[in-house]
Amino acid sequence: MARPDVKADAQRVFEVLKAGGIAICPADVGYAVMATNAKSLEKIFLTKQRGAHKRHAGIGSYAIHKEVHIVSPMQREIIDHLSQDLDIPVGVIARYDHSHPMVRNIDPVTLEAFDVNGSLSLLVNAGAFQDALTSLTFAENIPLLGSSANLSGTGTKYRVDDINKELLDITDIVIDYGLLKWWVHGRSSTLLDFSGPSVETIRIGACYDVIKDVLKRRWNIDLPADPGMESLRFGHLRNLEPVQSLQNLITPAQSS
Repeated sequence: MARPDVKADAQRVFEVLKAGGIAICPADVGYAVMATNAKSLEKIFLTKQRGAHKRHAGIGSYAIHKEVHIVSPMQREIIDHLSQDLDIPVGVIARYDHSHPMVRNIDPVTLEAFDVNGSLSLLVNAGAFQDALTSLTFAENIPLLGSSANLSGTGTKYRVDDINKELLDITDIVIDYGLLKWWVHGRSSTLLDFSGPSVETIRIGACYDVIKDVLKRRWNIDLPADPGMESLRFGHLRNLEPVQSLQNLITPAQSS
């Protein structure tokens, strides 16, 4: 087996996504399931058995973050240091440019399930494959959304062999890069909220110990301690309010 052709693999996935398909792809923090249209995202959401408080996440990149997110100079410096200097993956929640062409291409129902009080969540610096794929989608201003490739409550998957069969059955293409980089943490990406004046931890995840140390040492920002996997398996410190459109989606499925 030779070195994977990341650009060619990303191109194959891109063609499937443009045709309305569903893909499972590698990111350094775990395999993700993703799509570019509302019907496929709804299919993913129902298959994963997610609650109405679970938003779609943006499959992002540093380039997308820089163009779409609106952050203060200090927040920009923090994100740059974490993602560029330290090569740490980070889920960035921040205010966004509603007029950006990519955002304008998101239909209103999907945007409701993506937006969090005027902010969007984008995973930044999640590895070579995600950067290659998002360079293709972003060049055409196609929004790429998704979430971890797992059934709700079963944890991040770091090998394709561990992904639930229900998700594999609805997927049109799977890119298998074996065991992924940050498997040792046992959680997905750390989610940081930059929508306010400082920084707030929403989910404790990969590299959180380094992130916490860096923010205290360089910016005197105190983030909460990690209580450990036994106390907080998936790392969530805060749950969001349910989204009505997602609740409407769930209700018929539960009654059928």
